[in-house]
Amino acid sequence: MFVDPFEEIRKMQERFNRLMDEFVRVPEFREYRLGMPVDVIDEGEQIKVIADIPGFNKEDIEIYFENGDLVIRGERKEEVEEKRKDYIRKERRMGTFYRRIALPSDIEKDGVKARYNNGVLEITIPRIRKERKTVPIE
Repeated sequence: MFVDPFEEIRKMQERFNRLMDEFVRVPEFREYRLGMPVDVIDEGEQIKVIADIPGFNKEDIEIYFENGDLVIRGERKEEVEEKRKDYIRKERRMGTFYRRIALPSDIEKDGVKARYNNGVLEITIPRIRKERKTVPIE
């Protein structure tokens, strides 16, 4: 018999979410700050950010810089009106996600490239090339 060790954690999360929904009173629209795994890789001449964002269209994802940080934000809208369904379990949610990532100061914002494929967002941010200038001594 297989026992899922994370089942109890999922149940606790569901109970917590229901509790929060009662206090917040906006259960259909939540902002998720966690749950979007992100890797930030320093490749020397560039910084690479890889984020798992499954189930979104690239048109629903926004990438911008704010106060020196990289911000990844998105919104999933409900596509069909649902009259009445009796769910046994509902884990797919509508709402927004938001992630702010601090970056080094030597990045070139104009050369940023982003690609979204199969639920994985990959952002490449080039670093400013530092030129070394020798100053002659007189």
